[in-house]
Amino acid sequence: MKKFYPFFFILCLVVLLCNVPAEAKLYLAEPALVTQPSYAGMRFYVYKPYNMPKDWYVTFDGYPVVRNRDGVWVYGTYAGPNLIPTHYVVGSVVPSAAGLSPYANPVQISSISSLPHPAMQVLPTVAFSPPELSTYMPDWLFNGHFMALGRWKNSVDRIGILHRLNIPVAWHGNSPKVIYAWNGYGWHQMLAREGERPDNVLKNNQYTLTRQVKSSGFIWYEADMPILAQQAGQWGYYWMGEVIPR
Repeated sequence: MKKFYPFFFILCLVVLLCNVPAEAKLYLAEPALVTQPSYAGMRFYVYKPYNMPKDWYVTFDGYPVVRNRDGVWVYGTYAGPNLIPTHYVVGSVVPSAAGLSPYANPVQISSISSLPHPAMQVLPTVAFSPPELSTYMPDWLFNGHFMALGRWKNSVDRIGILHRLNIPVAWHGNSPKVIYAWNGYGWHQMLAREGERPDNVLKNNQYTLTRQVKSSGFIWYEADMPILAQQAGQWGYYWMGEVIPR
């Protein structure tokens, strides 16, 4: 009789699982609040469906994300049936506008509204659509000084657009030694103190950068944004979207 109880328990569990409605999916992990190291103070919730690949999670708006070897949360995309990381950092784009697809089997979580909303959970993001075939080609694509950035992989691994001033900026890691900003003439270098964040370096150099950009007459167009985002992926750099000095 003692041997019957484990079998009876398993049998009941199987019956319960078989009676779960088709539209309701089980998940293994409770919703978790995670931190995005690329943006100071940014946190967001993720959960893990029962059939999600190892190390992959889903955001509450339904998009697959993964934390890569650098500790940065990035969106995923489908390569056939498989998920692969993209160069889009979570918080840098509106995923639907960037051409990303939501997870194929989203989980319905009824307790989302009861979860506490963390401060700085949502950062301003850049909404753009991938460029369609057109005759527009920005000048910087043919500028050897600008495109040289793609060869600086030892000192650059991410690129974005500086808020308000609207110029490309690039650096390596969360605590870089140097930050680069395109001023229209070339890549202006700004040294960072030990442990100083890129956004703080950019904040301290805004006056200098503003004068340089006005002098060069450089203009960044809205249509340039998706083209640079795609170029960042071709270079193997993370796309940071709009970078806001703090």
